[in-house]
Amino acid sequence: MNEKCMLNKLPQKDIPFIGREALLKQREEGVRRHYVQLLLTDHEHELDPWSWGGEPIYRDNVHCGQTTTTSYGYTFKKQVCLGFVENLDENGVPQKISNEYVLGGHYEIDIAGIRYAAKVHLHSPNLPTKYPDKERDVYQATRKHAETQQFLGRHYQP
Repeated sequence: MNEKCMLNKLPQKDIPFIGREALLKQREEGVRRHYVQLLLTDHEHELDPWSWGGEPIYRDNVHCGQTTTTSYGYTFKKQVCLGFVENLDENGVPQKISNEYVLGGHYEIDIAGIRYAAKVHLHSPNLPTKYPDKERDVYQATRKHAETQQFLGRHYQP
């Protein structure tokens, strides 16, 4: 659940629970990092090195976070990275972060010294449906059974 939603749902009464002090502090000071999903847009999965997690994330050529989890997304047919981004000032101190800040920049992920452009999303993708959204226009809910392919691979028998 989004941290900002949790802050709004915090009870006004003095009910004790684990993490109450941390939530009150976040409500007072604001959220300082945001968990995002990044889709690599110019990464060729068969030629380019894959990310493993821990790669630096750049926003407008300034380091702003790092990936935590990465994998190839078969639905998107792209490399998918999850990670935290921050709004760092010139001294490297995290500032309040907003959805507008996150969505307003150009992102890149550095994999083995090469920066790849990435599109940022505030939420992870939903499971595929037969009614794809614009991001998943390549997804098809059913396969075409009429097409037959002749594979000339290892198991080819004339």
